[in-house]
Amino acid sequence: MILDGRKLANRIFRQLKKEIEKLPRLTVGAVLVGVNPASESFLKQKSKVAKLLGVSFKVFKFSQKIKTEKFKKEISKLNRNKNVNGIIVQLPLPRHIDADEILGAVNPKKDIDALSAKSPVLAPTIEAVKYVFDKYKINYKNKNILIVGRGRLVGQPIYRWLVPQHASRKIVELNKVKIIDVRQKRRLSKLARQADIIIGGAGKAGLINGNIIKKNAILIDFGFSREGGKISGDFNFSSCSKKAKLITPVPGGMGPIMVAMLFKNLFKLNKL
Repeated sequence: MILDGRKLANRIFRQLKKEIEKLPRLTVGAVLVGVNPASESFLKQKSKVAKLLGVSFKVFKFSQKIKTEKFKKEISKLNRNKNVNGIIVQLPLPRHIDADEILGAVNPKKDIDALSAKSPVLAPTIEAVKYVFDKYKINYKNKNILIVGRGRLVGQPIYRWLVPQHASRKIVELNKVKIIDVRQKRRLSKLARQADIIIGGAGKAGLINGNIIKKNAILIDFGFSREGGKISGDFNFSSCSKKAKLITPVPGGMGPIMVAMLFKNLFKLNKL
C-alpha cells in the first residue's frame, strides 16, 4: 500500500480549520538564519498551510553570522511578543550556533515544533507516526523497529517516544527499537532485514534498497534530498514498494502529515 499523505493531511486540515476558527486569529513566527534554499522551500509550504487555515505566518530572517547570545535575545523577543502565538526555529542552524541553547530558549508554550525538553506537546514527527499507526491499525508494540538517522526533527524525538527515558537499563538493552546514523552504514543491512518497521530520517536518497528489507515491512520515510531537481526519500521507492506492506512516498507522504501536526500543535498550545 502506498500512503497518500496529501489526502490524509487535507482531512486533518478540514478538522483543524473548524477548531482554529473558534480562536482569535493566530500568528506563527518562523525564524530563518542565513540563506538555505531547502529551508526556504519548507517555510513556503508551511506558509501555504497557514493561509489555508487562516493563520498569519511571519518569517524573521537573521544573518548567517549571528552569534548564539544575540540569537537568544531575538528568540526572547518573540517569546515576549504577545502577537506571536507559535515559534518555529527552522533547522539546520549554522554550525557556530549552539542549537541546544537556542531551542531551549523557546518558550515551551509557543514551541509548536516541540524541540525544547519542556514542551507540553509532542513533536510533529511523532504525531505523524502515531497518526499513521492508528489510521492503518499498525501494532508497533514489541516489533523490531529501526530508525535511520539521529536528527533533531525525526530520529531523536521518535526514538525517545518509543523508548521512554525512564526505562531501566535492562529494558533498553532488550529493546527492539534500534537507531543508527548514516555513518553506521555497515550495520544497516543486518538491522533492516530484522526490522518489521523502518523509519527513515537520514536525508540520503535511496539509502535503503528493497533487497535488504523484510517482506511486508512498514516503511515510513521522512528523508528528503534534492538531486538534479528530483526530490527523493531514504527508501529506493521502486524496489522497496514491491516488498513493503505499507510505504510512504517522497514527496507527498509524511511531509504533509507532519506539517498538519505542526499546526495542530499550534491549536493545542493556544487552547491549553
